[in-house]
Amino acid sequence: MHTLWEQGYDRTSMADLVSATGMAKPGLYANLGDKDEIFQKALRLYQEEIGAPLIKDLVHSPDSLKQSLRTALRGVLHAQEGSGLPEGCFIINNIFSCSAQSEHLKQALQDLNVERRNAFLLRLKRAQTECELPASTDINAIADFFAGQAAAISSMAQAGLSPTELERMIDVSLSVLPAGPARGGDQG
Repeated sequence: MHTLWEQGYDRTSMADLVSATGMAKPGLYANLGDKDEIFQKALRLYQEEIGAPLIKDLVHSPDSLKQSLRTALRGVLHAQEGSGLPEGCFIINNIFSCSAQSEHLKQALQDLNVERRNAFLLRLKRAQTECELPASTDINAIADFFAGQAAAISSMAQAGLSPTELERMIDVSLSVLPAGPARGGDQG
């Protein structure tokens, strides 16, 4: 997973995967499959270990909408700190470098990106139901926006923006939320 994350699918060779796993090529093929199968397994592992916990935390957060979104965007920013993981988002890094990938791999990446978007949508729906957002709010557009912001924050962190600059980016992102009925002290 780390090799495919760091180098991207297009730039990773089977020789790179042999080196990363320490397995001989025949053993690699026998145990993990071809490059496409290895990539799909790496995607599933990434989603299980990194993506799914962030999504679960967002969808089930007991915090206000604004605080939930702030925490989710900070989670994207801080998910890799001290973890030894490569920089950026595995999904986003590979979406941008997927020219040689087959359609089923592109679709797998897009499906995970949609899953991220749908987590934002679920949290926004709950906020609308709980009157944190006006009923007229286009929560689909806002879900698209925040999914895009999560990708942008990950990419900008990889590009070298400082934590302070990224925190300001999060603050600006949160400013797009429409005001809902007052609910007593949102400390977001």
